[in-house]
Amino acid sequence: REQFAQQPPHPFDLTSLQIEAYRTVRIQPKETLEIAQDLYTSGYISYPRTSSQQLPPSIGYKRIMGDLSKQPAYKELAAQLLKGQLVPRNGKKTDPAHPALFPTGIEPKHLDGRPQKVYDLIVRRFLATFAPAAMRENQTVNIMVGPERFVTQGARTTFKGWHAFYGPFLRLKEVELPKIAEKDSLA
Repeated sequence: REQFAQQPPHPFDLTSLQIEAYRTVRIQPKETLEIAQDLYTSGYISYPRTSSQQLPPSIGYKRIMGDLSKQPAYKELAAQLLKGQLVPRNGKKTDPAHPALFPTGIEPKHLDGRPQKVYDLIVRRFLATFAPAAMRENQTVNIMVGPERFVTQGARTTFKGWHAFYGPFLRLKEVELPKIAEKDSLA
């Protein structure tokens, strides 16, 4: 068994938003950009055409979290983060003109379908960047059957950390193996 910390994701730049929207909800990159542009012009998110993965303190983390905590879908998650120190896990990519994508805190009115999914993805990624690391455990079992070696592997989350904030967009396989000790005999 091997335990390791899985660090929270970096804030979205446009490219990583497009990749994640396609990977998780199958929205094409061009449509993701169009939706993000509409969300921006409506005042719900920051400028989407950015290559930055950094959220500067000047955007007002606490204010945005406070505003998100007034939205029913994010109330508990934002409130949980407000109890601690707000420090995002910034990425390396910077854009001097614009910070990474973030929700403004203004609650969208009448969003549904694909725009709602993209907005939810942006908000949850924003929240996840402030959350603690998740703890995962990998287990590898070597089984000898005569001279033949068989290997099986399992993985599970032992502490949710940022996984709890990213929710429906998290794609991890949980494969829990039974408790096995060295030299155990198996049927």
